[in-house]
Amino acid sequence: MQITLTLENNGSVARDHLAAERTYLAYVRTSLVLASTGVALVQLFSVAASASTGSDTTFSPVRTPIHRYSRPLGATTVLLSLLFLGVGIVRYFSIQNKLMAGVFPVARMFTVFLAITMASLIAITLVERRRNPN
Repeated sequence: MQITLTLENNGSVARDHLAAERTYLAYVRTSLVLASTGVALVQLFSVAASASTGSDTTFSPVRTPIHRYSRPLGATTVLLSLLFLGVGIVRYFSIQNKLMAGVFPVARMFTVFLAITMASLIAITLVERRRNPN
Protein backbone atom coordinates (compact mmCIF):
# COMPACT_ATOMS: atom_id res chain seq x y z
CA MET A 1 0.00 0.00 0.00
CA GLN A 2 1.47 3.30 -1.10
CA ILE A 3 0.55 6.24 1.12
CA THR A 4 2.41 9.00 -0.68
CA LEU A 5 1.84 10.07 -4.25
CA THR A 6 4.60 11.46 -6.43
CA LEU A 7 3.72 13.14 -9.70
CA GLU A 8 5.93 14.51 -12.45
CA ASN A 9 6.18 18.26 -12.35
CA ASN A 10 5.05 18.90 -15.92
CA GLY A 11 3.80 22.41 -16.41
CA SER A 12 1.87 23.49 -13.35
CA VAL A 13 1.15 20.20 -11.54
CA ALA A 14 2.99 21.15 -8.35
CA ARG A 15 1.51 24.63 -8.36
CA ASP A 16 -2.02 23.27 -8.79
CA HIS A 17 -1.68 20.76 -5.96
CA LEU A 18 -0.24 23.40 -3.63
CA ALA A 19 -3.09 25.73 -4.56
CA ALA A 20 -5.57 22.97 -3.68
CA GLU A 21 -3.88 22.57 -0.28
CA ARG A 22 -4.06 26.32 0.34
CA THR A 23 -7.74 26.29 -0.56
CA TYR A 24 -8.35 23.43 1.85
CA LEU A 25 -6.56 25.36 4.61
CA ALA A 26 -8.76 28.37 3.82
CA TYR A 27 -11.84 26.17 4.36
CA VAL A 28 -10.38 25.01 7.69
CA ARG A 29 -9.60 28.59 8.71
CA THR A 30 -13.10 29.73 7.78
CA SER A 31 -14.59 26.84 9.72
CA LEU A 32 -12.60 27.78 12.83
CA VAL A 33 -13.64 31.41 12.53
CA LEU A 34 -17.30 30.43 12.21
CA ALA A 35 -17.13 28.14 15.24
CA SER A 36 -15.49 30.92 17.25
CA THR A 37 -18.12 33.35 16.02
CA GLY A 38 -20.91 31.05 17.17
CA VAL A 39 -19.46 30.84 20.67
CA ALA A 40 -18.85 34.61 20.70
CA LEU A 41 -22.46 35.29 19.65
CA VAL A 42 -23.84 33.30 22.55
CA GLN A 43 -21.45 34.95 25.00
CA LEU A 44 -22.05 38.46 23.62
CA PHE A 45 -25.81 38.18 23.81
CA SER A 46 -25.64 36.57 27.26
CA VAL A 47 -23.47 39.40 28.57
CA ALA A 48 -25.75 41.98 26.94
CA ALA A 49 -28.80 40.36 28.50
CA SER A 50 -27.22 40.15 31.95
CA ALA A 51 -25.99 43.76 31.73
CA SER A 52 -29.46 45.01 30.83
CA THR A 53 -31.13 43.20 33.73
CA GLY A 54 -28.27 43.35 36.20
CA SER A 55 -28.47 39.63 36.92
CA ASP A 56 -26.13 36.71 36.45
CA THR A 57 -27.36 34.51 33.57
CA THR A 58 -25.61 31.48 35.00
CA PHE A 59 -28.06 31.11 37.88
CA SER A 60 -31.19 32.83 36.59
CA PRO A 61 -32.00 32.70 32.87
CA VAL A 62 -33.01 36.02 31.37
CA ARG A 63 -36.09 36.11 29.14
CA THR A 64 -35.22 38.85 26.66
CA PRO A 65 -35.60 38.59 22.88
CA ILE A 66 -31.83 38.84 22.42
CA HIS A 67 -31.17 35.99 24.80
CA ARG A 68 -33.89 33.91 23.13
CA TYR A 69 -32.17 34.09 19.73
CA SER A 70 -28.56 33.87 20.87
CA ARG A 71 -28.35 30.11 21.29
CA PRO A 72 -30.09 29.23 18.00
CA LEU A 73 -27.87 31.69 16.12
CA GLY A 74 -24.76 30.35 17.86
CA ALA A 75 -25.74 26.74 17.16
CA THR A 76 -26.51 27.55 13.52
CA THR A 77 -23.12 29.20 13.14
CA VAL A 78 -21.31 26.24 14.69
CA LEU A 79 -23.24 23.81 12.45
CA LEU A 80 -22.37 25.96 9.45
CA SER A 81 -18.71 25.77 10.47
CA LEU A 82 -18.94 21.96 10.46
CA LEU A 83 -20.53 22.17 7.01
CA PHE A 84 -17.63 24.34 5.80
CA LEU A 85 -15.13 21.84 7.17
CA GLY A 86 -16.91 18.89 5.53
CA VAL A 87 -17.14 20.70 2.21
CA GLY A 88 -13.46 21.61 2.42
CA ILE A 89 -12.47 17.99 2.99
CA VAL A 90 -14.67 16.64 0.18
CA ARG A 91 -13.60 19.40 -2.19
CA TYR A 92 -9.89 18.87 -1.44
CA PHE A 93 -9.98 15.17 -2.23
CA SER A 94 -12.20 15.73 -5.25
CA ILE A 95 -9.79 18.31 -6.63
CA GLN A 96 -6.81 16.02 -5.98
CA ASN A 97 -8.46 13.20 -7.94
CA LYS A 98 -9.51 15.51 -10.77
CA LEU A 99 -6.04 17.07 -11.01
CA MET A 100 -4.50 13.61 -11.36
CA ALA A 101 -6.98 12.96 -14.19
CA GLY A 102 -5.98 16.23 -15.84
CA VAL A 103 -9.19 18.21 -15.27
CA PHE A 104 -10.28 20.77 -12.70
CA PRO A 105 -13.80 21.03 -11.19
CA VAL A 106 -15.26 24.51 -10.72
CA ALA A 107 -17.51 25.20 -7.71
CA ARG A 108 -19.53 28.28 -8.54
CA MET A 109 -22.95 27.42 -7.18
CA PHE A 110 -21.70 26.25 -3.81
CA THR A 111 -19.66 29.42 -3.40
CA VAL A 112 -22.78 31.50 -4.06
CA PHE A 113 -24.77 29.34 -1.59
CA LEU A 114 -22.17 29.83 1.15
CA ALA A 115 -22.02 33.58 0.54
CA ILE A 116 -25.81 33.92 0.73
CA THR A 117 -25.96 31.80 3.89
CA MET A 118 -23.29 33.86 5.62
CA ALA A 119 -24.89 37.14 4.56
CA SER A 120 -28.23 35.91 5.92
CA LEU A 121 -26.72 35.02 9.30
CA ILE A 122 -25.03 38.39 9.55
CA ALA A 123 -28.23 40.21 8.58
CA ILE A 124 -30.31 38.27 11.11
CA THR A 125 -27.82 39.03 13.84
CA LEU A 126 -27.63 42.74 13.04
CA VAL A 127 -31.37 43.19 12.56
CA GLU A 128 -32.17 41.46 15.85
CA ARG A 129 -29.52 43.50 17.64
CA ARG A 130 -30.86 46.77 16.19
CA ARG A 131 -34.48 45.87 16.96
CA ASN A 132 -33.66 45.05 20.60
CA PRO A 133 -30.74 47.26 21.67
CA ASN A 134 -31.07 46.21 25.34
